[in-house]
Amino acid sequence: MDKAALQAVIDEYRKVNEEYPIRQGDYTANLLHDSKVQGFSEIKDMINMGFCEFRDFNYYRIDSVSKDEVGKLYENREKSLEKWLSSEETEDLFNKKEKAFLLERYHQMKTPLYYEDYDGWKSALHYAQTIVMLVMLVSAFLVSGIFPNEFSWKADSIFFSTKYGRDRGTRAKLIAGLIVVTAIYWMIIALYSVIVLGCLGFDGGNVMIQTGFWYWKSFYNITYMQLYLLTIVSGYIGTLFCLLLSMLISAKTHTAVVAVTIPFAILVLPLFLSNFHFLKGTLGVFPDQLLQINEIINIFNLYQIGGKIVGSIPIMMVIYPILSVTLLPIIYCTYHKTEIK
Repeated sequence: MDKAALQAVIDEYRKVNEEYPIRQGDYTANLLHDSKVQGFSEIKDMINMGFCEFRDFNYYRIDSVSKDEVGKLYENREKSLEKWLSSEETEDLFNKKEKAFLLERYHQMKTPLYYEDYDGWKSALHYAQTIVMLVMLVSAFLVSGIFPNEFSWKADSIFFSTKYGRDRGTRAKLIAGLIVVTAIYWMIIALYSVIVLGCLGFDGGNVMIQTGFWYWKSFYNITYMQLYLLTIVSGYIGTLFCLLLSMLISAKTHTAVVAVTIPFAILVLPLFLSNFHFLKGTLGVFPDQLLQINEIINIFNLYQIGGKIVGSIPIMMVIYPILSVTLLPIIYCTYHKTEIK
């Protein structure tokens, strides 16, 4: 979408405005106008956002953008961020290094952006978060009873007194939990992806996410295909961590009732803690964030590690796989050392 393409959108939009003008209170006329604009509505929204203040959005800003001015769309995106970061509003939000990091990431975005239809990826991303959360909650009911079963059946004394109960038996339970979580997650995600992308098409996977209304301000310079892969992989990591934590609780408490509530608590707890400003940094890398990557990718959650500024997503993609692996021997040892009463 270079200057010529953007100018063509301006011309087409003004042509539609002349033939199908917006009339206040005339629902039919306005609906007809929107239908004519629908084919290039996302590019129109880009122009609107590109020429508004960073925190504002004016649906009709395109009406006052000249053909010469529209060529500065990408340059204006950087300037609007710079202006916002220089305002008093951001004094307590970001330090100098963080501001420089954001400006650098904006500058690194390759322009002009390439654009084509990406309805398949957009639809897949739209429901991916819901699918991931549902899979995690359903899986929680299945894995939370793996370790407490012997206790609920009053067969724990038999299980732990057998030759291989504590060793191979515990290991088998742990492996079973991993298989259940992994198999269910990837089977459902694969089925969902095939249905959505198979029906709506795989086109547009190499389009940058900044072409979309919701991701225009994101500092993660990735494509829609990369965002979808990131969403489902991070969803698996988050699901695995939460359910391993649930399995640990069940191995320790010998009851599935408490364990099954862990995933629910992880999803709900941030809602109650979000009002505590001092917890903002912690909540930014809370495991629930892994389940909603396609939303937090717009948020400027920044952290300083070893003098370098990084976003929350790379941090979580490193921390939670390590924590998940760490939980495996802890679960094993916890159940292996269970005392028979």
